[in-house]
Amino acid sequence: MSHLDDLVGPRATAPPPPPPDDDDMEPAFIDEDAPDTEVVADLDEEDDAPMSESDDETDDAAAAAAGGGDAIVDDRDAAGDAIVPPSDDAIAVVSSHAKPVFAVAWSPTAPDVFATGGGDDLAKLHRLSAAADGVSATVSASVDLRGHADTISDLAFNHDGALLASGGLDGRAMIWNAATGAAVRTLEGPGGGLEWVRWHPKGNVLLAGSEDYTAWMWNADDGAAMQIFAGHSNTVLCGGFSPDGKTVVTGSHDGSLRVWAPRTGECKTQFFGHPYHDGPVTCVDFHPTTEGLMLTGSEDNTARLISGVSGKVLGTLVAHAETLECVGLSGDFPFAASGAIDGKLVCWDLNTLQPRNTLQHGGAVSALRWIPGTACLYSSSVDGAVRLWDTRVGTCTATRHGHAGPVLGFATSPDGALVATASDDRTSRVFKMA
Repeated sequence: MSHLDDLVGPRATAPPPPPPDDDDMEPAFIDEDAPDTEVVADLDEEDDAPMSESDDETDDAAAAAAGGGDAIVDDRDAAGDAIVPPSDDAIAVVSSHAKPVFAVAWSPTAPDVFATGGGDDLAKLHRLSAAADGVSATVSASVDLRGHADTISDLAFNHDGALLASGGLDGRAMIWNAATGAAVRTLEGPGGGLEWVRWHPKGNVLLAGSEDYTAWMWNADDGAAMQIFAGHSNTVLCGGFSPDGKTVVTGSHDGSLRVWAPRTGECKTQFFGHPYHDGPVTCVDFHPTTEGLMLTGSEDNTARLISGVSGKVLGTLVAHAETLECVGLSGDFPFAASGAIDGKLVCWDLNTLQPRNTLQHGGAVSALRWIPGTACLYSSSVDGAVRLWDTRVGTCTATRHGHAGPVLGFATSPDGALVATASDDRTSRVFKMA
């Protein structure tokens, strides 16, 4: 989720974690084999067995969506400054939410189905239909998903698109039939609002991070709580399953990132203190094919490249002047990207840990996502626009306008051609990007 506090309302903050003993925080690439490398945790021992027999399969699984289109603030109903868009490039618009839209998700299997959630305590399931002109589209059907008693903070479809999960600030996750919109079950337990929800990449297991300093894991088929991951000392701001589904990762406002064994609930490694972040961990992304490789962002204005396998910090990426909101690892090139409140989206060369190019926005960067099979990525910004970038040359190849308020996040259609947004202007817009 994102920390757009200055744009969508104040957020209560906790005291920062104790500063590291060593004040030397210059960016550096850390050789895993170097004798003086600081090891945050030793993971040489065997990992726990897979959670289920299906985890023994060798097929690749995509990581959960990193941007997701959610916002993390205490006052999620607060409106941002009005924007006058130069045009409305949307091919379809959802305008039925009564308050800002904070979450959006697109079915991984149905190119015409997406969902939105907002400050009106409602999630909505939408179906797109192509218009007669072959260019525009209409939202031909929308179903209200009622059951939450507070803001919808996040949405996620499961791996086969059959189920939709919603997380709310009421501390509950709800599971919905994605074909009919019928409520399947309610998952309860956390003592605080849910910040995010993520599905296991291969099964109907749901993970959620909470304001009560814990993360919960449920079996969505029967509603049973499978594990509670406790150990953080502040809100769990980000996290998810690794792409192979065999580990759980959580990042917290306490400045730490933890790697957990899902079956036992044991924390296998913890990143905290020098040479890791010196502030709350706001975002995390997983490399889709390199086991354990992760990128994290923080309120300390930096990104860290880390290995959950070796337990080492591999490098520090320094280029931003404000909090990082989103990070992403390319699965096709040795590239990474980070977006921050300073309006910069920085594309990084992971071979040198240096910026390849800096892509400027008119406001904070709220979300980003690499397009598989390409060196291109999408970004959204509180300046009201969604953009397509070619990171090989650092150029913006498409900009889509239409929102009268900040774009807080987005989701992409299965083929990556369409983008659905979540905005503070109480709408979700669908843009054709190419």
